[in-house]
Amino acid sequence: MAAGGSGRADGVQGVALHELSVHYELDDAGRAIDPAALPTAERQARFFTDVARAFDQWGKYEQCYRALLAAEETAPQEVRRGAVRNLAIGLLRYDRRLPGVRDFAARAGVQLI
Repeated sequence: MAAGGSGRADGVQGVALHELSVHYELDDAGRAIDPAALPTAERQARFFTDVARAFDQWGKYEQCYRALLAAEETAPQEVRRGAVRNLAIGLLRYDRRLPGVRDFAARAGVQLI
């Protein structure tokens, strides 16, 4: 077992989380798992970030934004990651359709003009 692991369940859930990331990278982002099954808030937030990336890839920007908000609600510190910042920058193009996206982008560390 790797350092910091907490046993079989953590390993299985970690594999499922990485599986979602792989499906995203392979343009097969429709595959999902139950985020509540993930053992930590950070992993749940990572799940929601991957879901947001999938929705962004599909051009579903409202769903992308909602997934990012779920990530923030789950683990607010996780929204300062580069992937979240990049998504937030892209969502700024739709700020009229996505109320609050400018504030979210600022919380994610995007420098707004």
